[in-house]
Amino acid sequence: MLNIFNLFLFLLLLWAMFMLAAGHLTWLYLMYGMIASTLVSLVSMRLKLVEKNSELLYLSLGFYRHFFMIFVNNFLSSLFLIMNLAFRKKDLHPTLHRIKLRANLRFNPALLMASLNMSTGVFCVGVKENEILIHAIDPSYFKKCDFQKICLNLRNINDDNLI
Repeated sequence: MLNIFNLFLFLLLLWAMFMLAAGHLTWLYLMYGMIASTLVSLVSMRLKLVEKNSELLYLSLGFYRHFFMIFVNNFLSSLFLIMNLAFRKKDLHPTLHRIKLRANLRFNPALLMASLNMSTGVFCVGVKENEILIHAIDPSYFKKCDFQKICLNLRNINDDNLI
């Protein structure tokens, strides 16, 4: 584990999976899991097994919120794309697109690539200086992807100013 927050999330998720597998997930068990996960995380930090702070972006709540919203917004369209590909209901015309980025971005271009890769029907092939190469399964999927909105959300991803 790299930091205390990741250790806490890992332990809580593990606790919830065990409770779900046993069929005993209740609010009481969940609260007990949160207390136990917090206690183990704090003891691990006190023993210097994990770090309290980190400069890694994925500690930011905005990071998780951003990618969760992309997942939720693209879930149904991804299922429809899978169905279209499986049953060939629609002819697809793959295309490549180049997008020029401004030089003074307030976020890492790798975050933009990850955000695009989670969008339905588009895949970021690579970044070269201030240019991103994007593969789209069909031009309609490229048009549906709102790049300006993604870039605006990425500027606000670091809400707890860790980096």
